[in-house]
Amino acid sequence: MAVHMQFSGDAQKHVQAYLDYYNIVGNDDNGQVMSEAEFEAYKKKVQKARENRLYVAWRNSKGMDCKMVGPSSSCFCGHRYRDHNFDNVKTKEVHCKDKKCACRLFSYVPIYGSADLKCLCKHSYMQHDPRTKKCKTAKCTCSKFISNHSCSCGQRYPEHTTVFESREERQKQGRAVDPPHMKGNLAAGMGGVTDFASLADGAEREEMMRPMLPGAAHRAIEGGKEEQKEKVGGAASESGTSAFELFMAPHQYGGTVKKIMPKPAKKMVGTVSYTHLTLPTIYSV
Repeated sequence: MAVHMQFSGDAQKHVQAYLDYYNIVGNDDNGQVMSEAEFEAYKKKVQKARENRLYVAWRNSKGMDCKMVGPSSSCFCGHRYRDHNFDNVKTKEVHCKDKKCACRLFSYVPIYGSADLKCLCKHSYMQHDPRTKKCKTAKCTCSKFISNHSCSCGQRYPEHTTVFESREERQKQGRAVDPPHMKGNLAAGMGGVTDFASLADGAEREEMMRPMLPGAAHRAIEGGKEEQKEKVGGAASESGTSAFELFMAPHQYGGTVKKIMPKPAKKMVGTVSYTHLTLPTIYSV
C-alpha cells in the first residue's frame, strides 16, 4: 500500500534541507547531525574533490560502460559506494570507510534489491573474502569467486572490471562527464552518474544513441504508404503525406511537411514544432 505524506510549508523546507544535507554528507557525520558551522566547513573541505570527482563505471572487455556506479551501488564487501572513500581522487584508493571491513577497493556487484550473486561454488558473494575473493565457507575448496552472471551486453561477470577515472581521462576517451550546469554539485558518491541516461544499462544507452539508418527510415515510410492505401481502398491520399506515414517515420529523420490538409483548406499559416517534426498549422478560410 502506498503511503502519502503531506507537510506544511515550513515542515517541507526542513525536510528538503535535511535531504540536501544527507546528499552531501552521506554517512560522514557518523549518525550525529553537524552544526551549521560544521556543515559549511565540511562543504569547503570536499568542494575541490567533488568538483573534480572520480567517475566510476563497470566496464566490459570491449570498452562499454555497462553500469555507471552511483551512491547506492553495491560493493563486493556488502557496503554501498557512498560508504567508501570516494573523495580520494588523486590516489583512487576508494576503500571502505567501515574500519571493520577488509575492503581495500570498491568492486561493483551487479545486484538489485534483495537479489544475490552466486559463485560457481554455489555460495553467495557475501560468503567470500572481499580482498582475496576466496570462499570463507567451511570445507569449500573455492579459491576465487567466479560467477556466470550474464550482463545485458552479452558478456559475463569475469569479463568486466570496475574502473576509476578523472574528468580529464574520460574526456580524452570521448566519454560522458558532468554537463556545465552541474558544476559545483557537491552530492556524495555520484560516481559515474551524469544524467538520467546514465542510469540505464550500457547496451540500452547505446541503443538509444544509435540513429536509425536512412534506408530503414525510407522503408518505414514506404511501408506506411502501402498500409495506408489498403486502409482507404487502394486510393492514395491526395495530400501525399498521411498521418500514418508521420507516425511510422523516425523523428530524427522528420522534416517539414508541406501538405497535410483536407480539400476545403486553402491557406497555411505558421508552424508548430513537435519533437523533431515541423508540422504546418491549418486554417480554413
